[in-house]
Amino acid sequence: MRVLIAAMMLLSLPACTSLLLGDASSGDGGMSTDQRSSTQVAADNTISATIRRRFGADSTLSQYAIGIRTVDRNVTLSGTVGSFPARDRAVQIATGTDDVNSVRNRIMVNTNL
Repeated sequence: MRVLIAAMMLLSLPACTSLLLGDASSGDGGMSTDQRSSTQVAADNTISATIRRRFGADSTLSQYAIGIRTVDRNVTLSGTVGSFPARDRAVQIATGTDDVNSVRNRIMVNTNL
C-alpha cells in the first residue's frame, strides 16, 4: 500500500511542479518559453491527467513511475518499467487516449525491477 501511495505521489509531482513554476508544458518541471494558448495547455494537461489516471488504474503500470509530457497533443512517455509487456501496455494506453496525435516512447526496460 505504501508503494502505491508513493507511486501516486510521484506521478502527480511533475504536473504540480509545472503549475508552481509557471511552465505551461504539461508534465515538464523545467522553465521554458511556451507559445501555446491557454486552451491548448488545458487540453494537454487533460490528456496527461487522463493517461496518468489510466496508468494508476492498471495493475501492472501502477507500480512504476512513468513520466508523461504532453505538448500540442503529442505525448512523450519516460521512465523505467520491469518488462517489455509493461512498456507496450503504457504505449497502448497513451495511444488509445482521446485527442492524442502521437506517442513518443522513451520508456526503458529493466527486468531486474
